[in-house]
Amino acid sequence: MKKIYFAILSCLLASLSANAQEDVTEKYIKNPDFEINYLTYWTTSGMQMQNNASFGKHGGVYVEKWVASGSVGTGYIRQELKSLPQGKYTLTVKAKLTGGTQKGAVIFAGDSTTTVTDEADYSVDFTHLHGNITIGLKFTSATGNWVCCDNFRLVRHGDAYEGAAEEDARLYQAERDSLANLYANASGATPTVVGSDYIAIGSTFALGRSTITNNGASIKERGYCYSTSNPEPTVMDNTSTYTYSHEGIIYVIEPLAPQTFYWVRPYVITNDNVVAYGEPKYIATLPKGGSTWTYGYEGNDEQNARIVQAVNNGIVNYNDCMGLKNFNLNSHYVYGAGAGDGTADCNYEGWMRISQKEAYQRTGTVQHEFAHGVGVGTAPSWSDTNIHKWEWFGRRANDLVKFFENSNNVQVVGDGTHTWAQNTNGRTNALINYGINGAGEDNNTQLLYRANAMLVEAEHEDGLNARPSYHNGTPCYSFAYYPNKKYYLMNKSDECGLGEGLLYQLRVTSIAWKSYKNCEVSDSAAWYIEYIPASGYYTFKNVMSGRYLTNKDNNIALRTATRPTSTEYFQLMPDRTDVTINHDGKKITTHGYWFTWYNTENKAMQASALDEKTGYGTISQKTFNSSNSATNQQWIIISEDELENYNMRPAVPTDIGTITIDDKEVEGVKTVVGIYTIGGAKLSSTQPGINIIRYSDGTSKKVFVQ
Repeated sequence: MKKIYFAILSCLLASLSANAQEDVTEKYIKNPDFEINYLTYWTTSGMQMQNNASFGKHGGVYVEKWVASGSVGTGYIRQELKSLPQGKYTLTVKAKLTGGTQKGAVIFAGDSTTTVTDEADYSVDFTHLHGNITIGLKFTSATGNWVCCDNFRLVRHGDAYEGAAEEDARLYQAERDSLANLYANASGATPTVVGSDYIAIGSTFALGRSTITNNGASIKERGYCYSTSNPEPTVMDNTSTYTYSHEGIIYVIEPLAPQTFYWVRPYVITNDNVVAYGEPKYIATLPKGGSTWTYGYEGNDEQNARIVQAVNNGIVNYNDCMGLKNFNLNSHYVYGAGAGDGTADCNYEGWMRISQKEAYQRTGTVQHEFAHGVGVGTAPSWSDTNIHKWEWFGRRANDLVKFFENSNNVQVVGDGTHTWAQNTNGRTNALINYGINGAGEDNNTQLLYRANAMLVEAEHEDGLNARPSYHNGTPCYSFAYYPNKKYYLMNKSDECGLGEGLLYQLRVTSIAWKSYKNCEVSDSAAWYIEYIPASGYYTFKNVMSGRYLTNKDNNIALRTATRPTSTEYFQLMPDRTDVTINHDGKKITTHGYWFTWYNTENKAMQASALDEKTGYGTISQKTFNSSNSATNQQWIIISEDELENYNMRPAVPTDIGTITIDDKEVEGVKTVVGIYTIGGAKLSSTQPGINIIRYSDGTSKKVFVQ
């Protein structure tokens, strides 16, 4: 993974005291004690995980190579630390090599090494000046028959020498400038990069795919770049090349901050240093999950160590993949718990029992049971036939597995208590074991654990209630929008404007829908969308008036608000059926959303049929109806581009920019004597949207200002 944090790094280096001692393990070493998803982020050769008590491990697992007789030979476990700041460091590792003359094993940091023999904490001191450095344990023609290690720790003791911080920052900036110049002046074949429409999102990471056409180029690097501020992120921002392999390449975009907006897009760099990009996507990460765990320590030492490691690991994964707060997994060792002569079980309140069988004292078991604790097979809403009846009908969960499997021919399914995925239309590819429904499905990979947790989160977003106190599932970033872009709302019911009607501002505070078929669409029907990452809700601001859509006072209306409050928050729950709207050969195939919320009961925004006398249909709030047939509560969100392509026409932008009173028209010498909104309100200068311009000769013109 490559991260270019030059500006941030410069500030960090400047702030480090020349003599300060600091434990920087968590800053620079990923998964230092193998407790989070086992060997994730480490590269190994000849070594594997072990969880017995034969070595004084830290937590539940350690890494080893063991042979019954002879020598362990050659192997390693290592990790590259990216952009490690200059300084004096000590790397400490618990390790040992036993049998024979105990030669050939070392812990290392760059070229610095310390020999490993009997079990102990081994330290290696090193001075790092600039760039990346690789750390780990390696053994070459080792004479012992058992080598193992655990619990890497890194301490920084201050600057490498006086002025090293400034020199390090200068070198990073020089490298950045050199790269920018190299990429700007590169020539050669340019690949075509197309990113996946769907981006899977957690709290500290996101997942994307890309399709790359080489066009004759040879590619040396591929990944995703991302930024919180640059709408078109480049490789000079932050980049990630870390991947999973399943049905092609899945790019892991990390590290990300929880509940934060990012622009992300795929890139490739050729051997000629030509950089090509896909289209950027605007995403928002989930809030960091707040689930906790407790354990009763009812087993022996080895059982307790395995269970504690598994429970902690599972909770870390769920908190990375799910924004759920205030849930505690209350875990216990109980002989014979679960099915048969011992597996595991858990109820909706989070009371989990793990049996004596070692195969079930693992992370996969904990995550499977965690899912039961938050509603899978246990919540009353699990039996809601609107979302689940053998097949899972919810869109969020199915879109997620289609992304993971890189295919539309896959479906989430489930029985009375479990969930998984299956192929459709004759597809035979091996699927991720999303439910981890048995110890045999646990392959100890981060991909599996994240896929499992993200599927449960997606089912919550489809309407499964994670806790008894939840009502409409979990609000989430379900509609990917672009800031400051205009959107339009169309009801999905044939009687309420499907294919022709749009929601618009009727009067100062009231809204309605009316037909705009073959008409120019004014900004009274346009909306700016904003998502609130901390809560999972959306707001809608009318472009013409700047008033917010609100569900205040048992009504659906518009309200002036400097800062929207909870009555302006709407949960967008995707509906489950596609619809094609067709007019004069123009088609849009799409789906809708319930605009829903909970106050004293589940509510949703609902349209009524057109009143021929008034020429519009009214909007009200009604009890939320989650059935597919409730199309008058389902709303299609259409971008300005889509609207223009369809056949309704947004106001056409002109070349006219901001105009003020007494300005002269571009074409001649007429003086502007008045500027008005489409509703007749007088303005001192034009505003974004439609404006009526009146001239000194008595003529007027309608203009659109971007």
